[in-house]
Amino acid sequence: MEENNENLKNEAIETVNEVKDAFKNTDIKQASQEAKGFISSFFKDPIEELKRVTTDSASKFFKIAIVVLVIWLVAILLLNILGIASRSLFSTYGSFSLFFKNLFGNVFDIIKELVAPVITIAILSGLVYAFKKNKSKSFLPIVNSVLIAKIPVVIATVLELLTIISSSFSRITSTFSGYCNILSIVLLFFAFKNLSDEDKKGSYFWRFALIMGIFYIIKFVFSYLGIYL
Repeated sequence: MEENNENLKNEAIETVNEVKDAFKNTDIKQASQEAKGFISSFFKDPIEELKRVTTDSASKFFKIAIVVLVIWLVAILLLNILGIASRSLFSTYGSFSLFFKNLFGNVFDIIKELVAPVITIAILSGLVYAFKKNKSKSFLPIVNSVLIAKIPVVIATVLELLTIISSSFSRITSTFSGYCNILSIVLLFFAFKNLSDEDKKGSYFWRFALIMGIFYIIKFVFSYLGIYL
């Protein structure tokens, strides 16, 4: 038990150091260009590109994963800010007094919306790592893989900005969002399978089902805190 705790501690320290080094050496413009090229290749062959991410030992896809996360968070931020503005300022009963009256609550809601994707990535990555027998490999490829598998969800979130223009778009965006969630789960299955160190690949379905089952239980618990993963 103590040995496992020590391994987890060392892995956490190593991951933090890798993240720090990656941020220090990050060129935003270059990272954006790399992300653009990767996403183009991802649409052509998502399974193969995802496999490249899962087998990456040098964490060279970390910058691309960060770009994906930033786009996701920016889209969520814009959705919430514009949504609050339309309800509190530009609706029939909107006013500045109503806006400032609910300001604290609105800011708190935005924070909860922003932390939800981060928590989702952390939980899924942690569960995959916990189920791995060989924990000597870096944690970052797991995080990168989960983020890349969430690209369909990110696209759906960006398109959801159309609902700010007109609420009639909500029928389209909600249906498309459900479709993208299915695609993301499929991608997660392939990502987790590639990351698995199981000898019997055919039996991995049930391990994936268990990981996702645990995640949905945690998701249910977080919903009571007003955080919807």
